[in-house]
Parts: sequence; structure tokens; C-alpha cells
Amino acid sequence: MEKKAPLRPRFIKTLLASSVTVLLAACGGNDNDTAPPSRVAMDVVRTAGGEVRAVDRLGMRSYFAIPFAAPPVGERRWQPPAPAQPWTTTLAATKSAAPCLQTSASPFRLSGDSEDCLYLDVHAPTGLGPFPVMVNLHGGAFNTGGASVYADPSPLVTKGVIVVNVGYRLGAMGFLAHPTLVQDGAAGNYGIMDQQAALKWVQDNIVQFAGDRNNVTVFGESAGGFSVMTHLASPGSRGLFQKAMIQSGNYGNDRQLSAAQMGAVSQSIVDSAINTARAAGVTGIGCDPGAVTAACLRSLPDSVIRTYLANAISTALPIMVPSVDGKVLPKSVKASFAAGENIKVPTVNGTNEDEYALYIAINEAGRRAASTPPNVDPANTSFALPAAGYAPTIAGLTAGTGIDVNAVIANFYPLSNYGSNPATQPSLAASSLATDLGFSCPALRTSQRIAAQGSPVYMYEFRDQTALPTVGVANGKYYLSFPQGAAHSYDLQYLYNLGDLGNDERRALQAAMTRYWSNFAKTGNPNSGGSVPAEWPAFTATDNRVLGLDVASGGGVKVLTTFDADHKCTTAWGRVVTF
Repeated sequence: MEKKAPLRPRFIKTLLASSVTVLLAACGGNDNDTAPPSRVAMDVVRTAGGEVRAVDRLGMRSYFAIPFAAPPVGERRWQPPAPAQPWTTTLAATKSAAPCLQTSASPFRLSGDSEDCLYLDVHAPTGLGPFPVMVNLHGGAFNTGGASVYADPSPLVTKGVIVVNVGYRLGAMGFLAHPTLVQDGAAGNYGIMDQQAALKWVQDNIVQFAGDRNNVTVFGESAGGFSVMTHLASPGSRGLFQKAMIQSGNYGNDRQLSAAQMGAVSQSIVDSAINTARAAGVTGIGCDPGAVTAACLRSLPDSVIRTYLANAISTALPIMVPSVDGKVLPKSVKASFAAGENIKVPTVNGTNEDEYALYIAINEAGRRAASTPPNVDPANTSFALPAAGYAPTIAGLTAGTGIDVNAVIANFYPLSNYGSNPATQPSLAASSLATDLGFSCPALRTSQRIAAQGSPVYMYEFRDQTALPTVGVANGKYYLSFPQGAAHSYDLQYLYNLGDLGNDERRALQAAMTRYWSNFAKTGNPNSGGSVPAEWPAFTATDNRVLGLDVASGGGVKVLTTFDADHKCTTAWGRVVTF
């Protein structure tokens, strides 16, 4: 049973802190002991950099905006993260720090962004630890997002785990690999280095928050999920975590550029940004395209960084993932797993049933917004993907694969399979095909690889067709022509409090999912540590069972045995999707 600390006067908390200090001294202060000493997350915690004060809220103690590295500004632009400078005054932030620069026109772009962004939040239970630690790496296509989105992880924390939310450099600031930035033989992947610095900070400091540094789970959704894949393949991440959870994160398995490719693209990005900025009358740029130096890059005016460089990289790399820089990643994630060189830990890996519906929805919402006046009438289907646009959409997604698009559509994804309304069939069909190709089947192959290596792996599919959408809603009303169902990122509201879930069956699914997640963080087995609605079987090389996560009216939480067939992974994509 999880314990909750009673309310205590401050002097008792101070006495307890002193007692814990004495206990650690008596034990030699060794935080690597097999059985960590009992602790309580105090009002004020002393980290290696200085003191931080908690905000008691929602059954948690939240410590906001803790610096884990020095601000990556000025001469620190495009450098590996440096240690944070110690502070002497107790930090008492009441909200997350500013997110890192947001570098795309995504509807999920956050406001108030800043280059000074290497901070993390710690959300700890109020009871007696040590607690397992879950380090969340946020999603956002490596272009957007931040810790503030996840500021209420109480559905997880109140089940007895610490959640750490991490900010890391995004877009050009996090992943540009211009040849002039080469240091120790490599350039790029600064955002992944930031994540590694945060994981090291956890190792050095989390015991002070009543956390168990020897029981750390790294997890994340979308870009956060591919970040987890990257850490499983990065030698520099070894020893920084004991378990991994990948949510909708296998979309990048075949998209990583080599160091040479990323270097060439980065040169083009920088040259384009400088030319466009100068044409717009921006001054203060100290170098010319083709003659760029590291010093010039680090001295670029803020407007060039925020606007022109951001636009150039999102245009050149619309789906950006970490490159194979030779340092953070000596090999691609896929090659590392194929060679058996990945870090082998218990893993949860999963996807959503309708991942790509989000992107079809974003495109329709964009067309509606561009009309005069903007159109929010769901009965008007003229903004939906037309039948004539179906094959070209798929051709764009499959470019370079050698796929016969028309044959795949005719044999496996004909419009007639997607309802009786011709206006919505193309959206639903494109969503289904792209979900299978880009998310479901790569996740299946990843799970099969991990299982073949002998590591415990548990696979899930989030299936709630009633999940509340974040795209296509205005004034509380849904205005798109087709339902998104269990679209990309729509599982997050079941792990964090992002808003009112609206009904009891969604709340029951949230309770179930957070129990599975916290159980896994505690024990490495999602079934152990607290009661669950259904046994989640391990995914094995011979038994590819997947746990379906759904509300009761949609079938509830149950084991699925036909995931491969449902997503046509062998029939349609057997030669294309490998891992």
C-alpha cells in the first residue's frame, strides 16, 4: 500500500531532514547502496547546485525550473551542455521555465520560448521514499514542446513515482550540424546531449528528493519516444537508466541522416537563412553564405535565430530526428539494434491505433483556417482530403521506398474499405495507411527485435476512439469532417491531467494506464506493484501479444493477438518496414 505523509510542522520536517543526514553519514553516504535509505521529499531540497523550494499541490511536491546545465547562449550556442553555475539563494519557482526555442509553425508551438531553457521540474510524492523515478522527454517533432505541458503528472505521481520533466534544445539550436561546429570529430545532437546531462543530474541529485537513482525509467512520446530509442543506442547513456518506455516513438527508424548528409543539409540551411534574412533587411550578420564560421554562427542576431534559421530547418527537415553524428550516435538506432549493441533493459513499446489521423486533421484545419472567412462547419466537407489527393499524399510519404503506391492502395487500402461517405473516405484511408507504415509496423518490428535479444518487452496499442482531440476544436465544438479516433499524442491526456476527460470511463482508462506505467517504473513489470484491470502479457519472439488500451464502451483493456494482421505489417509492408 502506498503511504501518504501526514501534515507536519516545519520543525518536524527539519528534524527529519537532519535525521536522514545523520543516517546517510552513518551509512557512509553511499547512494549506490542496494537498499537506499528511506526519505521524504522535503519543502526545501539541497541539490549539488543549491537549494530549491517545493510547491505543495495536487498531492505532490513540485520543484520547478531547476537548472541542470548552463544557459546555452552566446559562446555556448551549439556546444555540449556545460554544468550549471551554483546559486546561493533558494530557488522558489512556481511554474516551469521557458521552453526552448520553438522552431516550426506547428499548432502545438508554445509561447514564451527562450534559448535559456535547460531546466527541469521534479514532481515527487509526499510520502516516504525512496521512490522510482520516471524521466519524461517531451514530444514535439524535435521542434516544439516543453516541460510546462506536463506540469500536472499527479495521475502518475500519486501512485508512488517521481516524475522529472526535462527541457532540451530543439530545432536548429538542438540539431544543426554545420561542419564548422565539429568538435571532437562530431557536430549536432546537442538536444540529445542535453537529455543525457539531465539524466546525469538525476543520478547526482534525485536521492535528495526521495528518489531511487538505481531505479530510473526514461520515457517519452513521439519525439520523446524516439529520444528514448536514441538513448538505447547511445553509448553515452549507458548506466543512466534501468528501464525504458517508448510511446509512438518508432517513426524515425529509417529517417536518420549520416554525419555527412546532415552536415551538407546544415550548410544549406544556414546559407538559406542568411540570404533570406539579408534580403529582409536584417543587419549584424558577420559572415557570408559559403564562408560561415562557428564564431559567426554563435553571434547571429536573435531575429535570424528565431525566424530565418528556424524556418530554414523546418523547411529542409520537415521530419527531423537525431543524426548519426559519430559521437552521441556512432551508428544509427536501427544499425545499433541490428548489431546487438543497444542498451538492453526492460522496455514498454507502443503506438496509437490512428496515429496519422492527427496530421490529416492538421492539414484540414489549416485549409479551413485559410478560407475567407475561416470555416468551422463540419458539414462542409470541401476542405477534406479529396479522393484525387489520396494517392499523391501516399506517394509523398513513401518516396524513395520503391513502393507501387497504386498497387498498395488497390490491394490493401481501397477507399471502399473506409465507410460509405465518399467525402471522408480519403482522410480515413490515408490515416490508416500512414499509421501502419509510419508507426504501427515499425513499433512491431522494434518489439520483435527487443524480444529476440532476450530483454523483457511489453507492447501496447492505445485504441480509445472517444479520446478528446486537440486539433479541430473551436469553442468546445469539433469542426473537422472526419473523426480522429486514437490519434497521435491523444494518449497523453491519460497519463497527465491536461484537461477534463469528460466522463467516468475515460477516467477509468486513465487510472488503468497510470497504474500500468507506474507499476513498470517500480518493478519492470506493468502487472506488479498495484492492481490492474487485465494481465499485460510479455511480448515474446513466438507470442506477439499486445495490450489494447480502450474505454469500456470500446472494448476495454484486453489482449490483442492480431496486431500484425490488423496493420498489414507482413502483407503490405513486410519488405519495406524492417528493424
